[in-house]
Amino acid sequence: MNPFKYGSIVLGKDFCGRKDLLKQIAAHMEASQNIVVVGERRIGKSSLVYEAVRKLRGTTVLYMDLLGIKSVDALCKRILRAIVILEKKASWMAKIIQTLSYLKPLISVDPITSMPVVTFDASVELKVDSIQEVLDLIESLSQKKRFVVVFDEFQDVLNINDEGEAISILRSKIQFHNDIPYVFVGSIRHKMDKIFTSPNSAFFKSAIPITVAPLSIEEFSQFLIKKFESGKRKVLPDTFKHVFNIANNVTGDIQQLCEALWAVTEENDTVSPDNLKSALELIFTREQTSYEAFVGLLTDFQFKCLSALAREGGKSVYSMDFVKAVGQHSTASVNRAITRMIDINILFKSGKEIRFVNPFFKAWLLPRGR
Repeated sequence: MNPFKYGSIVLGKDFCGRKDLLKQIAAHMEASQNIVVVGERRIGKSSLVYEAVRKLRGTTVLYMDLLGIKSVDALCKRILRAIVILEKKASWMAKIIQTLSYLKPLISVDPITSMPVVTFDASVELKVDSIQEVLDLIESLSQKKRFVVVFDEFQDVLNINDEGEAISILRSKIQFHNDIPYVFVGSIRHKMDKIFTSPNSAFFKSAIPITVAPLSIEEFSQFLIKKFESGKRKVLPDTFKHVFNIANNVTGDIQQLCEALWAVTEENDTVSPDNLKSALELIFTREQTSYEAFVGLLTDFQFKCLSALAREGGKSVYSMDFVKAVGQHSTASVNRAITRMIDINILFKSGKEIRFVNPFFKAWLLPRGR
């Protein structure tokens, strides 16, 4: 069985390192202290939070992923669905149905997963004043069980039309939930800073900040070596240097590339840099449809900018050298192209650098660019 996992929460023996952060986060949760956890996508933030909760006896997670959220209606309904999944007792279901009768909630059980599924009347759109009612349900539930509330990709609340009022109501209610630890997880630092470090924000200094950095190469390499050894595979020392470089030292992407390396080798094989081409080709085969879909969204000039970025790197994308690399166009044209590709989630800003959201898309693009 392939021991490498990516794209999902990992716990226990599948979780690597971060002992100090785990202790810090668990201690804050135990004290019902709100925290904000920031780090790049797929760096392991959600797994870190879940692993910290796992170490607290009798505590569960009320988890909501806010990625792509656009309205207060969507925000409230995601919270309500999370409550239904967490609390399956018939009495609690009855309370939800009674409290939200105007939404005509219908609760059923998925025949495949056996998980509860809740649907609401699509004609009823929840407004900002519904946030308070939904958070009151969370407070009521906290009287029955101990849990941690986790808002993942919390920076996307800024995409809500009434984001200022919505954030203010969220903060005004949460500050009185003294026995409930809230964890706000985000992957776009400047947006999370706008929410939690701007003096004009309702959430200003309302949570302890924690940054999740990449795992050290030494610690993570030893963890990965043991995984390969479990399948009687030996890894040459130089292999991980290339793996970490291709994956930009991002935990989830490293795991994905190692999963592919495992898949293209067999027991008693030696895993070396020579296997990387086959591993990448396997990833390309799996993801090519999404790569081609992204390319289809771009103009010719945007594709030239993206190809140049793959070749030249993203540290000097607004320099004249980069502008020349994409043809006789102005810096403003490059800026518009880069902004467009950030908006559609192909690229992202990391400090002063522009990087690919998916490093394997970059590797796929290199021989195909122009």
